[in-house]
Amino acid sequence: MSGQAFVLFGQLLGLAFAAGLNLYSTVALLGLAAQLGWVGALPPELRGLQHPIVIYSAAALYFIEFVIDKIPRYDTVWDTLHTVIRPAAAATLAVAAVGDVPLGLRMATGVLAGAVALLAHGTKAGLRVTIVGDRGRAAHAAASVAEDVLAVGLAGAALRFPAAALGLAAAAIAAALPTLPRLSRAFVLGLRGALARARGLFFGGHWGTPGEMPGSLRALLAPEIFGFGTPGTARVAVRGLPGVGAYRNGWIVMAGDRPVLLYRARFRPRSLVLPPGEIDLRRGFWADVAVIRSDRLRYFLYFLKDGPAPELALDQLSQRATATT
Repeated sequence: MSGQAFVLFGQLLGLAFAAGLNLYSTVALLGLAAQLGWVGALPPELRGLQHPIVIYSAAALYFIEFVIDKIPRYDTVWDTLHTVIRPAAAATLAVAAVGDVPLGLRMATGVLAGAVALLAHGTKAGLRVTIVGDRGRAAHAAASVAEDVLAVGLAGAALRFPAAALGLAAAAIAAALPTLPRLSRAFVLGLRGALARARGLFFGGHWGTPGEMPGSLRALLAPEIFGFGTPGTARVAVRGLPGVGAYRNGWIVMAGDRPVLLYRARFRPRSLVLPPGEIDLRRGFWADVAVIRSDRLRYFLYFLKDGPAPELALDQLSQRATATT
């Protein structure tokens, strides 16, 4: 790799990760740096970023994001809206930055930048869900500030110190990849919770039917459970069950004497009879969380807001789980 190509690669990787964390601060900084002469001339395709309207607009959107990003629940909605915007914008900037190169190389550059931005975005969004559930609002705000600092620092380093930016971005990617499955499931829980909240507002909460579940999960239901009537189902997620994976999203099925969790893992549908225990209910905005404790186990069951009243669901869960012991 030539020196110029190495510099460009470091800049692209750093800016893509920064855009995945905070797109608007990255765009504003890039345009401002070019306008003030902090960096060399931008490629012709990117010179529009230097226009004052673009800089001011990006700065205004960054201010809006800075405020919303510090408010639990609202930041989930904002991140949901930007799940496509941040990676798409990063890919567009990267394709424009490489200029007149073969089409295949431009496409590969765009895919790489979009993937890096999506990794950063998913890590950020999933981390928020886990922090709000485990640490509270103060930790949530601190994480948001840290992400802002990292985004601006990476973007600034990409412009002035591409080699350092390449190292920082590579280290951030290496740190994010092992946590990606857990955090992506947490982010999906946030998305499901937001959609379920909207459904609950318009249609109320109620037990669902097996027909609402994905066909691959519905196929796991034993035919004999229909002898007890139509099984009640509800969207849930779990954390703390050995071998299931933190923030695993799925469905709970109440039929007969067995509360069963249905979910997908490693591209296969799976089922698990939920262990019994003492239940403590914690109210939430996106989901109500049941903390279930036994002598050897403590796990968390997240009931989404389009399901039945959690007291009813947990009463049935307690009765049926106890009946199996």
